[in-house]
Amino acid sequence: MGVEDRILINQIRQQNKVIFEALFKEYYQPLLRLAESYVFNKQACEDIVQGVFIYLWENANRIEINNSIKAYLQQSIRYKCLNYIRQIDLIDSHQLMYIDSILQAEEIMEDCPLFEDVKSAIDQLPKEMQRVFRLKYLDSKKNREISDMLNISENTVKTQLKRATSKLRVKFKNTMNLLCLSI
Repeated sequence: MGVEDRILINQIRQQNKVIFEALFKEYYQPLLRLAESYVFNKQACEDIVQGVFIYLWENANRIEINNSIKAYLQQSIRYKCLNYIRQIDLIDSHQLMYIDSILQAEEIMEDCPLFEDVKSAIDQLPKEMQRVFRLKYLDSKKNREISDMLNISENTVKTQLKRATSKLRVKFKNTMNLLCLSI
């Protein structure tokens, strides 16, 4: 670790607000872009980056920084983003199971406004995203199968699915919360 990093860490441990604000201003935007390369939700990325800075400020005396402060911040962002994705996957799978059950019961639910809302929301996704989403959740295809069928990489399939579920999650957030409260 360089001398500058040792001085920065020391100043932050001494709760030097001027140094901390300068560090925040220097690294906030690059860290936000890093987070956005993992998580496709701007608000979530802002929360993650701000959370890392808050954690640094509140726990400066307990944190072990062996490399540069920049490397520490980048690693923290990666870790928080991966945790966020794991958490979203769990939430998404429950919400998608719910949406899937609605779509599977099409005959029964023809007159249900929520069914029409779900169909409409899926129809409003960009064409390729819509196609990947339908293959995964309506046709029960595996990512590898979708990748082969559409001649795209598995990472592209995963990205399209994450973006689609993020869009649907935003669209149905209030509906899902109301349904969960009524259960």
